[in-house]
Amino acid sequence: MGIILQSWNTVTVTLITLMIVTVDAKIYERCEIARKLEKAGLNGYRGYTIGDWLCMAHYESGFDSAFVDHNPDGSSDYGIFQLNSAWWCDNGVTPTRNLCHMDCRDLLNRHLLDDILCAKRIVSSYDSMRAWDSWIRHCSGHDLSEWLKGCDLHAKSDSRKDSWG
Repeated sequence: MGIILQSWNTVTVTLITLMIVTVDAKIYERCEIARKLEKAGLNGYRGYTIGDWLCMAHYESGFDSAFVDHNPDGSSDYGIFQLNSAWWCDNGVTPTRNLCHMDCRDLLNRHLLDDILCAKRIVSSYDSMRAWDSWIRHCSGHDLSEWLKGCDLHAKSDSRKDSWG
């Protein structure tokens, strides 16, 4: 009976933990996340527009703050921008450099400031958005004005931006 009760307690704690993460997670609407990114100073950051950020986040996570993708090398990608556990955050499993000095679980909630600060660090380190393959494949060199349609935002541009694609 003790083993069954112990197993039940483990299942209960696991389910409660999952519910807490799920409750705090969010799949953003395009214009809603566009406003958050603009408010956080990403419009024009290092020469990239809100359209660049929206396009990349769409192809990385579908704007789902709780999205986790597991990679063949054993690392995982977390949150809206799919930040990798081997480089940018610590998931407690993957050997990591943890260059953003954060727990990967912190990237799985509706609070995007930590995601945005880490993404800024990545763009500053690489001096571009080339760290995201999805940005290279789907966004670089394309007209990204469609991403802002109906959002009442206007993209800034900068001549420093990569134009290869």
